[in-house]
Amino acid sequence: MRGDERSGVSRRALLGAVVLGATPGARADGLQRQQRTLFGSPCTLLAPGSAPPASADSARLWQRLAQLNADWNAWKPGVLGTVNAALRAGRPAAVPADLARLLRLAREGEVATAGFFNAGLGALVAAWGFHADELQPGNAPPEALLRRWRGAPPGLRHAEWRDGHLIGHHPALQLDLGGIAKGWVVDEALDALQRRGVGAALLDLGGNLAAFGQGADGPWRVGIRDPFGPGLVARLRTAGREAVVTSGTYERWRRVDGAAVGHVIDPPAARPAAELVSVTVVHPRAALAAAAATALLAAGAARWPAVAERLGVDQVLVIDAQGRAAAHARLARRLDLAGTDWRRRLRIL
Repeated sequence: MRGDERSGVSRRALLGAVVLGATPGARADGLQRQQRTLFGSPCTLLAPGSAPPASADSARLWQRLAQLNADWNAWKPGVLGTVNAALRAGRPAAVPADLARLLRLAREGEVATAGFFNAGLGALVAAWGFHADELQPGNAPPEALLRRWRGAPPGLRHAEWRDGHLIGHHPALQLDLGGIAKGWVVDEALDALQRRGVGAALLDLGGNLAAFGQGADGPWRVGIRDPFGPGLVARLRTAGREAVVTSGTYERWRRVDGAAVGHVIDPPAARPAAELVSVTVVHPRAALAAAAATALLAAGAARWPAVAERLGVDQVLVIDAQGRAAAHARLARRLDLAGTDWRRRLRIL
């Protein structure tokens, strides 16, 4: 692990995966800022001008996001917890319409990524100790248990819809939406703002960032964090409505048998992914970008290009555990890399 590894604290508490502004510490003149904490991450809404989006609009927005935060947590009481309890008991689970839409999108992602994105691995994520607000040191799950997961992993392909209910057909199926929910929430928030006539806004939810319109002085400027320490890998300017989503092993991790491991699971291996440390995906929709970033991080250095092609994403930047970077040419042309070192490390596909 890198940077502040010795502290035992996730770097998310110190740095986001994507950051705002042209340079660290740049002033946000002409921008109105609203902040909350949602899904265990800081959530920032920026809008240009002398006033934020209308107070009634923003109040409804934050209320909606807070409700989803309560409903979709995989390890606290809420709607998702109730669905998982029904699945464990072998009962049909009543699913609200918004969650049903997200689960259908998650299933599409599972199919498109050949299982590298899998929202049905909640029990495996819990077995690795990642269903907690504060991650503590511990031991790996027994190898016999991991062999069972590798042999027959559950997924949303093992579930069907019937009369508005989700019916599971795998005894270990448990839902964890951590790889897609934040992106979906960001999309819904920006959709709502645009429907209400807001001309420009940027929403950053723990590295799931999306924007439309322009900032106070032109296109929104986004920085991609260096996964090995403070500073940036690159900056880019958004174009139209666009999401910039980064998934990294440095954001949420714990010590397992003395070694630091990240929270993104490699489904075929039934273990935390280790080859890549950071994946950034740029796409018009944040939910797809979030699922793609999770899947590509899980797929690893050799497999991520094929998975990206299956998903139809062609603006990806990956950084591996040795500090080597690779990016699609379409994205590489847009990156303002932070110094000659990153230019030397970057391979363009």
